[in-house]
Amino acid sequence: MAARLTSVPTEGGSGTPESTRETVLRAAATLLAADSGASLAEIAAAAGVGRTTVHRAFPTRSDLLTALAVDAVDRLREAIASARLDEGRAPEALERVVESVLPLADELRFLEAGPEVWDLPELRDAWWDITASLDALVERGQREGTLRPDVPAEVVVEAFVGMLWGVWQGVHDGRVARSTASRHLITLALAAVSTSAGAAAR
Repeated sequence: MAARLTSVPTEGGSGTPESTRETVLRAAATLLAADSGASLAEIAAAAGVGRTTVHRAFPTRSDLLTALAVDAVDRLREAIASARLDEGRAPEALERVVESVLPLADELRFLEAGPEVWDLPELRDAWWDITASLDALVERGQREGTLRPDVPAEVVVEAFVGMLWGVWQGVHDGRVARSTASRHLITLALAAVSTSAGAAAR
């Protein structure tokens, strides 16, 4: 598995122990997922540290949001890897992608923290690696006859990611039931891209 990304180092964060930084990051992820307007003071309280500790780790709110976005893409990449894209028929692997990724809805919303987070080359490169691995999966399915060959793999992947993103947001907003989201998304996505052989193989 590829090494985890790290956010761009900042002068103020250089003296913060990694364990403390991780504690602040996890508290921020939980709090901001519920309340996007939570202050750094509230995040510090949730993490059980002082405000100066939060500022030392993340001097600005932008630094914190960027770190959350980097952490989110790391978690996404790990979830994709856990889906074992090379095993079994392609539709089965796509099911595993949905089942691995959709539970990360709260964390992955930080990828929308703002356009500045995508200025990090490491973040863009990680995203391209993820989409390339999904492209390869779809192309494999097209070769084995389980996924439709008449739509380019990159179009299938972009549509699939768009569906995931939309359902993520629905789960976060409470419009989509978390307990059944994966099942319904799998049904919808595979109905669109599977061949009759792919549907029979499920």
